[in-house]
Amino acid sequence: MLEYFSLLNRIEWAIIIIAFAVSAQSANIRWLTGTLIVLKTIDVLIIGVIIKWGGFYYLAISLFDVVIIAMILNRQKTASRIANLNIPILSRLALGSAQYYKLTSNEICLILLYLTSIVVNLLSLIERLVRNYTQFEPMFIYNNYPMAKFVLTVLSILILCSLAINGANNLYRDRKGQKL
Repeated sequence: MLEYFSLLNRIEWAIIIIAFAVSAQSANIRWLTGTLIVLKTIDVLIIGVIIKWGGFYYLAISLFDVVIIAMILNRQKTASRIANLNIPILSRLALGSAQYYKLTSNEICLILLYLTSIVVNLLSLIERLVRNYTQFEPMFIYNNYPMAKFVLTVLSILILCSLAINGANNLYRDRKGQKL
């Protein structure tokens, strides 16, 4: 299972990097994909360790999903704080995102997918606890977990591709109606 999740994480990470490059014209989407690159890089680096944690694995990846949701929702605040640090290139990129922040429908879909991922993780943990502490042996979530995570990852990749294409086509505009 480690190889499966590790490969899936790496594919998603590579697609986020491509989405970053494609959406470079849109400050809003560029900051989102840049944030996701940082978080997904951490995920790719630690998946081999946390997958060995047994039931705590589900809690760890759920916590990671919560962090991603929080970073999406608090992107403007984060960008504003980084813009004020006066770090040469990073502050300029952050300023554009902070000024022209707009929560898109694709981002809302990403948040919903990450929430669904959290539910699947927690259901899997509950099922594991039931198996460990009772005579009942439910295996529904366990048997479907890899496919559920695969579907959620593919959907998130499709949403990120859509975001990147929209950003590349300048569909996201600043508050004055000018292109970013």
